[in-house]
Parts: sequence; C-alpha cells; structure tokens
Amino acid sequence: MQLTSRLLPVAVLLTVLAGCHKDEDRRVEGPAERAGRELDQASKKAATELAKANQELKVAAAKTGRELDAFADKAEEHLDKAADAVGRKLERAGEKIQANAKAAREDEEPAKPKGK
Repeated sequence: MQLTSRLLPVAVLLTVLAGCHKDEDRRVEGPAERAGRELDQASKKAATELAKANQELKVAAAKTGRELDAFADKAEEHLDKAADAVGRKLERAGEKIQANAKAAREDEEPAKPKGK
C-alpha cells in the first residue's frame, strides 16, 4: 500500500500534465511566424524566378552567339572583297609606275644610232 500511495500522486500529476498539452492545430500564429512563413514563400518564388531568368539568359546568350558568328562571317566576306579590290588597285598602280619609269628612262637615254 505504501508503494501505491507514493505512485498515486505521480500518476495524477502525469495525467494532469498530459491534459495540458496544446494541440498544434489550435496554435495561434504570431507575427514572427507569419513573417517567417511569408519570407520562406518569397524565397521560393525568388528562386523559381531566378532559375527562369537564368534559363532565359542562356537562351539569349546562345542566340546572340549565333548572331555574332553570322555577323563575323559577313564581315569576313566583305573584308575579303575589299582586300581583293585593294590588291587589284595596287597592281594597276604598280603597272602605271613601271610604265612611267620606262617612259622616263627612254626620255633620258640618248638616241642610239641604229646598226652599230
């Protein structure tokens, strides 16, 4: 009986404490908890938007790269044509210089008698 009388108050105390347990469903959300939840939601949304923007940036970078390659190809084509044109003009100028030099030499040479 002594053991029962000692255990009875402990059992009553445990029963009372078990009844005082607060259910999570009945918990009232405080301002800090609400702010934390909103911050979590905003972070998730920002992460989603950031991933979307990153993907769009990759697509835009690939498109820009293709456009730059096409532009470089066209520029190379135009430079080749310009180099050919400059080469032809330099060749004609060289021919004119040679012709003028030949004419100048002929003017400076004394007339040589033919037959000697």
